[in-house]
Amino acid sequence: MKTCVVTASYNCPPAKVWLYLTNPNLNHWRTDLNEAEIDPDGAHMKEKNKDGSVTEIQILESEKPRRLRCTFTRGRIHGSFTAILLGGGDATSLECTMEVEGMGLFAKPRKGLEERLDMLHQALGD
Repeated sequence: MKTCVVTASYNCPPAKVWLYLTNPNLNHWRTDLNEAEIDPDGAHMKEKNKDGSVTEIQILESEKPRRLRCTFTRGRIHGSFTAILLGGGDATSLECTMEVEGMGLFAKPRKGLEERLDMLHQALGD
């Protein structure tokens, strides 16, 4: 299992960051996806990636707009993701923890997480 922790700061309220984190379809901010299907209750998502793979996400804990915890499966890769949002007003600090199994010896989960946070920065206009 590989674990990584990544932090990022955004110049907007936590509620806006939360909206983007919980909806990859919002303004098409996730450029690595063809589409994402979100259950009406928001507890399950299916992301269809541009490389043809599918990522299944199960939301385990959702404390709006402060904490998000989920598990994911993408082929033989599975793991968990936790996001904690701190701040208020017009500034948000985001701490993400990801644990991944099944990626192989040379995989870099931190790189994938940082790429997604960069997409989020672009979508939020930071």
